Amino acid sequence: MKRLFFLLVLAIFAVQSCSENVEFNTPAMQGNKDGATWRSDYQAADIDFGGFLFEGGTGLETLQLITPTDGAGLFELSSTSAAVAIFEGADGTVYSTANEPDPSVTLYPIEGIIEVEDINNNANPKLITGNFRFTAFSSDGMRSVNFIDGVFYRVPLVGGLLAIGDENQCLQASQNLGITELNFNSTEMDDPNYSAVCNAYRTALEEAIEACGDDSGDFQQTIDGLGDCM
Repeated sequence: MKRLFFLLVLAIFAVQSCSENVEFNTPAMQGNKDGATWRSDYQAADIDFGGFLFEGGTGLETLQLITPTDGAGLFELSSTSAAVAIFEGADGTVYSTANEPDPSVTLYPIEGIIEVEDINNNANPKLITGNFRFTAFSSDGMRSVNFIDGVFYRVPLVGGLLAIGDENQCLQASQNLGITELNFNSTEMDDPNYSAVCNAYRTALEEAIEACGDDSGDFQQTIDGLGDCM
């Protein structure tokens, strides 16, 4: 009986400690990255392209979570979804849920979620809380990064994230590429807007090459395949 009571007390203490850990680090953006705890040194949110843009970073690593709308809800992540998760590693490699994995790495589709659970409109600035999990791949589809048990807790909506430095140009280019690629893939060639959508996709690819490089040549090959967008 004493042992059972001790285990019960220990379990309650563990749950309380976990909860207090997030609250103590308010605001917080953290998760389990490839089996190890990852916690950002800074975090903020903005409204961009009509949705939320959450960003956090530590050292040379940066994490961005992008939703298509600026309200509470559950947003699925895939290579064709409007929601996107992007992670830049310390070595400069950019991983995105908009990238498809190479078939030699996995045949399973990308999946994950971003969930905006609470928006405190009474605070100034507004504070946003939610969770996330995802697997993202490099542009060549050969490397991946995995986040589980991700949490963003009372992250302030402060704006201005798109002008925080040249080191994030690749992240911004990848974000824009994911959106324009989604629009292109959902537009038929006989659509009156096809030419404009195609050219926007071409421009996003060119900007991604300039900002991120194109060691595999995949971006340029896609551009060549677009033809004259007519």
